Amino acid sequence: MKPLLKPLASIFLVLSILSLWNCKQEQKETSPQEMPKPATVQELGQMNRDFVEALKAHDAVAAANLYDENASLLPPNEDIVTGRENIRAYWQGAIDAGIIDASVKTLDAKSDGDLGYEIGTFELRFLGPDNDTIVDTGKFTEILQRNQEGKWISLYGMWSNNAPVETE
Repeated sequence: MKPLLKPLASIFLVLSILSLWNCKQEQKETSPQEMPKPATVQELGQMNRDFVEALKAHDAVAAANLYDENASLLPPNEDIVTGRENIRAYWQGAIDAGIIDASVKTLDAKSDGDLGYEIGTFELRFLGPDNDTIVDTGKFTEILQRNQEGKWISLYGMWSNNAPVETE
């Protein structure tokens, strides 16, 4: 009987070690992933600074690429614009309307994981019908998401003008 005890004890020892090692591996695999570090105001505001540069360059494709494929714009006094291609067409309309300059200022921005927001003010300058300059000022809100490349892009953009809508 003693000759059987040695091999059984060895098998038991090996099985015990394997069992403990498997438990340790399962703990590593099921531990919660680290949350990404919150983005800075500078990082979150980059999307809109890039957007302004695209508008000033009259590049609607570059402007639209700052939005998620299924993003939506919520412009004042207009229907919702959904999808990157429709957003490209919308901003092409602004370019065609004679935009000559744009600027943004971030007032606040925060993130939690891969979602964030930015609020701020904007100023747009358009060439008017009499070669005058039309200035449009207002405020905006962007809901942002960090994409797979780590870049913040817009999911939803909403803005309103500071001046009241003119009535006839």
